[in-house]
Amino acid sequence: MDYLQSNQIMEECPSVFTTQQSEHLSKVYNHISTASVVDILKKRNWMPTHAIQVRNRKGNEHTAPFKKHILRFRNTDIRGLMMFRKGIGISGDTYPEIVVTNSHDGRSAFKFHIGLFRLVCSNGLVIADKTFGKHTIIHKGLKETDIIETVDKITSNIPSLFDKVKEMMSVELSHEERFKFGIESVNKRWNDGRTVDIEQLLKVNRSADKGNDLWHVFNRVQEKLINGGLDTKRKDGDKIIYSKSKKVTSIDENLRINKMLWELSESHL
Repeated sequence: MDYLQSNQIMEECPSVFTTQQSEHLSKVYNHISTASVVDILKKRNWMPTHAIQVRNRKGNEHTAPFKKHILRFRNTDIRGLMMFRKGIGISGDTYPEIVVTNSHDGRSAFKFHIGLFRLVCSNGLVIADKTFGKHTIIHKGLKETDIIETVDKITSNIPSLFDKVKEMMSVELSHEERFKFGIESVNKRWNDGRTVDIEQLLKVNRSADKGNDLWHVFNRVQEKLINGGLDTKRKDGDKIIYSKSKKVTSIDENLRINKMLWELSESHL
C-alpha cells in the first residue's frame, strides 16, 4: 500500500496545512491544524491514504484554505479482515480506517469516524455514529492526549467492527428481502419519490461481489448509490423526469449516505 506523502496531500487538500482560521471568526475559536493531527495519527501508525476538500465556487477562491476536508487513514499494523466463503479464506479484503473531517471556517468541528475499505472495489465505507459512538473535538485548543485517546478508542472497537461484518456475512437475504433493502436505500438516499431500477441497483458487477448475504448486498448498493450511473425516474407535476444519478462528491452527503446504509444494514440483522 502506498500511503500519501505531504506533497500529495497538499496538492489535493491544501486546507490541511492552513495555519490560521478564517478572518471572520472570533477569538473564542482556537485554530486546530489538521496537519498536526495527521502527525499525531502517524505516531500511532495510522497513515493517510485519501484526502479531498470541498471545491471552491468561482469567485470564492480566497476561501480555499479554510474549506471542509476529509482524510482517510489505515493502520500499518492491522491486517485486513479474513473473509470466509464456502471454506475459502480471502485475506486482506477489508481494512479498518479512521476517517477525519475538519474545516477552518467555523462550520465544522474536528470529527473522527470509523470506516472500512474494500480493496476489491475501492469502496470507502463509514460506520454509523450510533454503532460505536461519535468522536468530536471542538475548536477550543488541541491537546495531543485528546487525539491519542480518541484514536485508541477507535482502535479498541475494531474487533467488534469485524465481528459485525462477519455477522452481516452470515445473514442470507431472500429475493424479497434484497428488493426491500434496495427500495429502502433509494427512499433514504433521495426522499423525493424517486424510483430506481432495483435490479440494476442489486446487480453484481464483479465476481468478488457475488453473494446474497447482507454484507455483499450492502456493498453493492453502497457502491452504486455513491458512484452514480443509476437510471432514475421521478414525477415533477404532470411530467415524469428520467435521469442518471450522479456521483456523490459532497463530503457531508457521502458521510450521510454511508452512515444511513450502515444503520439500514444493522436493522436487517
